[in-house]
Amino acid sequence: MQAFPKNKREPTDQKLRGGYYTPRPLADYLCKWAIRTPSAKVLEPSCGNGNFLSAVASMLDEDGRITAVEIVSGEIDKAKQAVNGASAPIEWHCASFFDTAPELLKRQRYDAVVGNPPFIRFQYFKKDERESAFRLMEAYGYHPNGLANAWIAFVQLSTEMLRDGGRLAMVLPAELLQVKYAAELRYRLPMLFKDVHIVAFDELVFPQIQQEVVLLLAEGKRRAQAGGQLHTLSASNGEDLLAASTASAAVSHAPTRHAHREMKWTSLFLEDDEFHVLDECSRDKELHRLGQLADVDVGIVTGRNSFFVVSDTESRELGADEYVLDVVGRTSALKSIRFDKEDLASYGASNPSKLLNLSGADDRSFPIGVQGYIRLGEEQGVDRGYKCRIRARWFDVPSAYVPSAFLYRQIHRAPLLVANHAGATTTDTIHRVKVNRDVCTDTLCASAVNSLTFAWAEVSGRSYGGGVLELEPSEAEGLIVPYRFSKDIDIDYVDKQLRAGKLDRAAEHGDDVMLRRGYGLSRADVLRVRAAWNRLRSRRQGRKHRPRQARESNGIRQR
Repeated sequence: MQAFPKNKREPTDQKLRGGYYTPRPLADYLCKWAIRTPSAKVLEPSCGNGNFLSAVASMLDEDGRITAVEIVSGEIDKAKQAVNGASAPIEWHCASFFDTAPELLKRQRYDAVVGNPPFIRFQYFKKDERESAFRLMEAYGYHPNGLANAWIAFVQLSTEMLRDGGRLAMVLPAELLQVKYAAELRYRLPMLFKDVHIVAFDELVFPQIQQEVVLLLAEGKRRAQAGGQLHTLSASNGEDLLAASTASAAVSHAPTRHAHREMKWTSLFLEDDEFHVLDECSRDKELHRLGQLADVDVGIVTGRNSFFVVSDTESRELGADEYVLDVVGRTSALKSIRFDKEDLASYGASNPSKLLNLSGADDRSFPIGVQGYIRLGEEQGVDRGYKCRIRARWFDVPSAYVPSAFLYRQIHRAPLLVANHAGATTTDTIHRVKVNRDVCTDTLCASAVNSLTFAWAEVSGRSYGGGVLELEPSEAEGLIVPYRFSKDIDIDYVDKQLRAGKLDRAAEHGDDVMLRRGYGLSRADVLRVRAAWNRLRSRRQGRKHRPRQARESNGIRQR
């Protein structure tokens, strides 16, 4: 009897509460920057095992004051041990920060707020805590997104806890730079602080969770909202940052950069001339956005790919050939700007490539093999998975249409837009694209092969610790595509180069035809755009944990 593996592992307790702690030397570094006097009043909104508290306590005398909040009683016991003998009095709150915050906000404001808020994704953010957090945020004029990670609420509420002139020093997910639900925070931070410093790393500080992090150091809290200064620095890793300089010395020399609301903070790590040309292109209405030319939608969400996607042989054995669609489920199968019948046959030779599409059919007319297969799925609990059990009939896969093109969702080198000449559909590992009727699909796909589109994908997408770039449909529709200047693009040449694995050569053709001769960028600006793509891509791909002896240390770099 065939067994269908579950799609996801059960989350660990540590993942559910987002408890990944900052190394003590890094906590010391942040606290030394944030705390200016030994009599400071300091808040740690999620103290965990006490690494930040230990650093704070070592800097304060009996005139100082510490407020420590932690929801897990076992962790707060560890924190109390870590600061045993501290000179400054400590006020402990064993509770959710969101339940404690209203009382703290009524009583006082702090000179500094420090810490490493929990990285709890929206699906693990408990409903009662989320509702408490959102009510507080709304009271202070925020518009929380239902998909927001818990750390967003910690940061936004922590800024409200600061007195005028106060400092915020936190370890945060690098999602701060990229994700849509952090857009309001990105907009507000420079408004609420005189100077905002972002320190990023080439390697993982928390390799055990593949979570890229940044340091946020914001100073000069103020009531009147005005445009503050953004400063960015890069370090190879935490050790190199600590060895290079004190935080105060490093950030005091960081140059200033501004980004308009559409440009994510990833772009702040470019060189000035690279940033400028991307910024200018992003504002030019002559350059299309993909969303003006096509609609981007997620691939088919089956609820259990291992059940709904079968091989050609399995389809025949079940008698299901009239109830299947050709399907591609691996980005690696899309090697060029065209995916044709031959490509599909090659893919199907080593991968399941038939999607069960039973929607709309009378289940009494199903072949015996299909009926037995449905019973097998029920015996093994496929029907009890969330996506399946909310359907009228659990085995009816919704939205099973064939798109005119595909688009990479998760990207290693560059996002390819791929014309669908195979008549296939795809699972949600790949996006589906409906091209407008007045747009030539092949030409559109070829026009997306250029350094500007690739660079903008790096700016608008989000990256993870393993070096993967991901584009959600709304982000993909925001990609800059020079389709208007594609009349001289050689589609066959682009296809040939990509199939030969020569992405750079294909992109250079697009740069020359569309960006330089069509759009009118100078050769120097085309090279700057290409450098921007390469810089952001290299930064993303290089952000993997490597043994120290296997890498070359570049130290700290200011942008």
